[in-house]
Amino acid sequence: MTVPRAASNVLLILDTPAPRLDATMPVAPPVVPMFFISYRRDDSAGHVGRLYDALSARFGRQRLFFDIDHIAPGQDFVEVLESSLNRCSVLLVVIGKRWTGSGRIGGRRIDQPDDFVRLEVAAALRRPGLRVIPVLIQGARMPGPAALPDDLKDLSRRNATELSDLRWKEDVARLVASLETGGAAAEPVG
Repeated sequence: MTVPRAASNVLLILDTPAPRLDATMPVAPPVVPMFFISYRRDDSAGHVGRLYDALSARFGRQRLFFDIDHIAPGQDFVEVLESSLNRCSVLLVVIGKRWTGSGRIGGRRIDQPDDFVRLEVAAALRRPGLRVIPVLIQGARMPGPAALPDDLKDLSRRNATELSDLRWKEDVARLVASLETGGAAAEPVG
């Protein structure tokens, strides 16, 4: 016995599973925190390289902003920094013993209004809810408000974490746990 064509089509439709809503509806990707590493090259480049390697192994390179890897030749340094700061949820300020920097004619670089480290940190401190974490290396101490320019004074109120050479793996593991469980308070600026 042959089944009429119309009945065949009906059977085919009934045998096809109903489309799932989640398969047809666009799903917004989850907001993934991005981490920006701010540092002074002549103060902490080696330590920052090690930290970057550890964080990228855990979180992936795409979630980290590290100037050497993310600013291509010919790109506007300030534009890339601003864009990356707007996308980040956490700013790690790596502070070594020479973080304030010695400038020309004996002045500190951090006191110069056009110092890139100062500009990065000041912009992050102005952004409501952005998590700014001072990361102390080389036995550096957290600078007090009197040692900082006015636009950086709030940095002295942020709880710091220390990464020591002797406890590097343990200290980095503690920082990673803080980044994972502490969450990022700020949503990227969109």
